[in-house]
Amino acid sequence: MGKIQNVAIIGAGTMGHSLAQVFAGGGFSVRLVDRNEEILKNAGRLILANLQTLLDTGFLEGDAPAAVLGKIEFTTDMKTAGRDADFVIEAVSEDRTVKKAVFDTLDAVCPPTTILASNTSYMDIFKFVETKRPDRVLITHWFAPPHIVPLVEIVRGELTSDETVDTVKSLLVQLGKTPVVISRFLPGFIVNRLQSALRNEVLYLLDNGYATAEEIDEATKAGFALRMPILGLVQKMDFTGLDLTQKAIANADYKTPAQQTRYESLDRLVAGGKLGVKTGAGFYDYGGRPPEQIMKERDVKLLKLLEFMRNMGELR
Repeated sequence: MGKIQNVAIIGAGTMGHSLAQVFAGGGFSVRLVDRNEEILKNAGRLILANLQTLLDTGFLEGDAPAAVLGKIEFTTDMKTAGRDADFVIEAVSEDRTVKKAVFDTLDAVCPPTTILASNTSYMDIFKFVETKRPDRVLITHWFAPPHIVPLVEIVRGELTSDETVDTVKSLLVQLGKTPVVISRFLPGFIVNRLQSALRNEVLYLLDNGYATAEEIDEATKAGFALRMPILGLVQKMDFTGLDLTQKAIANADYKTPAQQTRYESLDRLVAGGKLGVKTGAGFYDYGGRPPEQIMKERDVKLLKLLEFMRNMGELR
């Protein structure tokens, strides 16, 4: 498989702009594509803000932001972006029809050797995406914000070749990421399945008045989350003792809450227009500050934690 030099990111929203930044920061020529000119303009502003945060925290040197931005071309023309692309990531909305149309176009305009990836969180693209290169189609599931979070889940389809998986895995390592290969598709992959189970418990606690949002987060951060960066979830059972873990599982007093499709605490906030950071309030009130400021505060903390974990040898 040929050397990857040119990358196209389709969709410049929440994930797309950061993905473009990752590849440009790795020295690749990037075309960031979106049909909406305003989204493209906002993507440029967000990338610039991200780069400034990295500069402020010492993760970039003074001339690096200009070099990164110089590697990114912002365009509404997906066909032109795909014509010389070696690797493409689709990061559009989680809509089957939209994703299928994107892959149809990419398969028609990209060279036969181009690898086509989807950033879907849960959709089985291998059931509805039709291309002449099924051996070069796979999922790369990134996590927000991609320019900070190291993990990328690689999900292969039945026809995805070992060569494609190996090429993408090597590419991600080159970018400083931590790729984990999932041998076959299952909804939610690893992380989203775990997060879904936790979210179900959190909303059960909130809906039934057992604790406030602040109390749940305090218990999380001061409790099991403190150990997770060092032990993960599986090794923690070794430290607990597998015999004690076995007894805990057999404890009939604890019953997992039934999965629901609606939660009163969540529905009430959404109905009131409180959608989280992007509207200035959700479970927490962010005091009317702009999203960029709130996200910068988060990113600075994430970068410090990431640096610590790497220094401790817990991450590559």
